[in-house]
Amino acid sequence: MWKFSPQDKKRQMEWQSPWGLGFPGWHIECSAMSLKGLGDQLDIHCGGMDHVDVHHTNEIAQSEAATDKKFFNYWIHGAFLNISGGKKMAKSEDNFFTLKKALLDKSINPLSFRFAALQVHYRKPMEYSDDIIKNANLALRALYQRVSDLGLRVGDVNKDYKNKFITAINNDLNTAQALALAQGLLKDNNFGKADKLATILDFDKFLGLDLKNNIQKEKNIKSNNISKEIIDLAEKRQAAREKKDFQEADKLRDEISAKGYYVKDENGTYKIVKK
Repeated sequence: MWKFSPQDKKRQMEWQSPWGLGFPGWHIECSAMSLKGLGDQLDIHCGGMDHVDVHHTNEIAQSEAATDKKFFNYWIHGAFLNISGGKKMAKSEDNFFTLKKALLDKSINPLSFRFAALQVHYRKPMEYSDDIIKNANLALRALYQRVSDLGLRVGDVNKDYKNKFITAINNDLNTAQALALAQGLLKDNNFGKADKLATILDFDKFLGLDLKNNIQKEKNIKSNNISKEIIDLAEKRQAAREKKDFQEADKLRDEISAKGYYVKDENGTYKIVKK
């Protein structure tokens, strides 16, 4: 049985082997799991940029030595997420964020973080702050509204826009360019709403912003005969909650309730239910 000394853990984990001094590590674990569970040759390997020099280099060396085959075709190394001002995240600095603390407790849709991340190339460091995530949340809500304004009929995917979208994605996963193209699509008046809806939904298979479910929510609202007046009040209440103006939010909730509805808060958004 191994006994790890607090004074010299490294020495306790070393052993002699026919090839020299051995030292177990997580590099070999990743190779073993990949080769056993996924196969000898794989397409894409992701990870942080801090894995380039040691961890992924070891994975390649040991896996290709074992199989005599190319291990992965593409390596996607993401840059770091920095706290505003370039500070590292640490509990001692009281800037350690969880999804619950940063988003759910503030009634912010968790997909707002994804929307913010899509605007930054994965190879570039991304800065996180309350203002950045709040602006992303407002931008995502605006996107949802613009997509909802297209109606419910789904037409045909525009091939020209789809080709441009694929070109952006194939350009080293240029998500910022892909997202900008999606925004440009919604502003383009050269084709109808139904085809725009089909195209933006096709884009969202990659973007992952849950546009289809948002349209379904809009469809449910319309099918339940919820008036624009109630929807507007609910939107104002949501905006008040995001600004932490809970007094105004409670006032609007009571107003909605007096008109025969109540608002159920869930995952940073809301659901309108008739009493």
